[in-house]
Parts: sequence; C-alpha cells; structure tokens
Amino acid sequence: MVDILLKRYLWLIDTLRYRGQMTLAEIINAWECASANDARTALNERTFRNHCKAILTNFGIEIACRRGRNLNYYYIANPEELQGNSLNSWLLENFSLSALLSEHSALADKILVEEIPSGRMHLSTVLTALREGRVLRVSYRNFAGRGFDARELEPLCVKLFKRRWYLVARIVESQELRILSLDRVTVMELSEKAYSYPADFSPSEFFAPYYGIIALAGVDPVEIRLRAYCELPGYLTSLPLHHSQEVIAQCGEYTDFRLRLVPTFEFVQELLLHRDQLEVLAPASLRGEVAELLGKMQQRYHDA
Repeated sequence: MVDILLKRYLWLIDTLRYRGQMTLAEIINAWECASANDARTALNERTFRNHCKAILTNFGIEIACRRGRNLNYYYIANPEELQGNSLNSWLLENFSLSALLSEHSALADKILVEEIPSGRMHLSTVLTALREGRVLRVSYRNFAGRGFDARELEPLCVKLFKRRWYLVARIVESQELRILSLDRVTVMELSEKAYSYPADFSPSEFFAPYYGIIALAGVDPVEIRLRAYCELPGYLTSLPLHHSQEVIAQCGEYTDFRLRLVPTFEFVQELLLHRDQLEVLAPASLRGEVAELLGKMQQRYHDA
C-alpha cells in the first residue's frame, strides 16, 4: 500500500512540475491514462486533496490552488523544494525515468541499465533505524576479510556512490565514525536501543570537502587546478567532478578548471580514468602523486 501511495504522490508532483498548472479535471484525466496507474484506479476530488496533504507532510512540497472566475488551477507553490532538496530531486528523476521505461517495456531487451549490488537489501533496515532513532547491530567483512561481528552502530546517513550504498555510522562504544559499504554487511539487525541523532552533524556538510565516499578527518581541502584536453572539457562541464568546480581559463586546445576539496584516493582514481585528456596543474604534491602512479603503471608494462 505504501508503494502504491508513493507512486501516486510522485506522479502528481512530477505531472505538475512539467505541466505548470492544471485544473482538477485535467489532473483526473491525466491519471486515467498514466503509466503509473497500472491498476487503472480512479482519482476523485477527496483523494486528490488527501494526496496534496500527504505530499506537503512527507516531501515539504505545497500544491496550491489559484482560483479563477470559472476554473481553479493547481500548481506547485514552492518549486525551490524540488531544486534545493537533493532527495526529492533524485526521487522525481528516478520516477520519471521509471515511468518512461514502463511505457516502453516492449523494448526491454534494447534498454540496458546498471545494476546496484545487493547492499540494497539492508537499506530498508538502515532507514527504519534512522527514522525511529534505533541502534543497529552489524557484522561486517571487507574484501580483504577484515571486519567485526555484532557491533552496535548509530546510523547517521546513507549515500549512493558508483552503484553502491554506503552507511555512515557512529560506533556506540567509542563514538568513532565509520563508513561501511552495505553490500559487505553480513548481518544487520535492528536493536531495541535508542540513540539521539547528533544536532551538530550534517550529512551534506560532512561530505562537502570530498569526492566520493572516503572522508579523512583532520585533513583540510586544497585548491586543485586541472587542465582538460580534447572532448573532456565538455564532459566535465556537463557533469562536474565536484560542486566547487569552476572554469578559470579556456583556449582552443584546453580548458582549465579549479576545484576545492580533499584529494582522496577515490579522487585520484577518478583523475586517472581520464587518461591523457586530463593533467593536474596544482598543487605540486597531487601532480607528483599522479605522475608517480603513471610511472609505476608504465614500469609494470615494461617489466612484462
């Protein structure tokens, strides 16, 4: 039932987002032929108003009514909630994509998507713990075989990165922060213990200085300058590496970018993905690190 209602709420938000404003009759007619309405249920005025209340409560999105002489038009009164709330935006984009693909299910063998590993099976438990303020009891093993058993954790947030779900949690005993990949959790259970979410912890601020999921306590972000060649400037402009990224110089052969973040292992990996189309200009320490890695890679091939 929850999944059905969520689908209705997302459909209504998505429809008004693209149509701008609609009369109740237009909304009802649109629902009748919507791909999200796979059970072909009817939408009446009372149900519509209940949906509007639920959307405001759960998403913070207000569907208001502009009264006209003959017709009343409904619209999203605070569209900034769609732009400033990353979860709402993510849900809507994925819902829109899901609806689009559902309409073209006959092309299933011609539409290829990336699968997310099995960590999703623990996501519901984590979200329940976050919502109810309950401690998790977790057993974990990384790919090297190291880990722990039945450790109590206080969940702080989850993050999706490169097709894996990660959990940021605080160890109850030591209050140390840990970041775990959910697909490497062997056992996860909800305990009856309650915890108080720290008032001074902001997930978005916690990850702001980083690219990816690795967070290094006590390491300050630095200014990084990159030079992109060939077609790479277009890719980096359309899909920035980091929210701090900006263009500082352009010419016919290359584009220079400036970022401010902590150059973690994952960020260096991302730089190496772009091969000879990307050059680190500064800082000298990062330029030297990348050059050293490239030298080691070259040596491996020479040795072979």
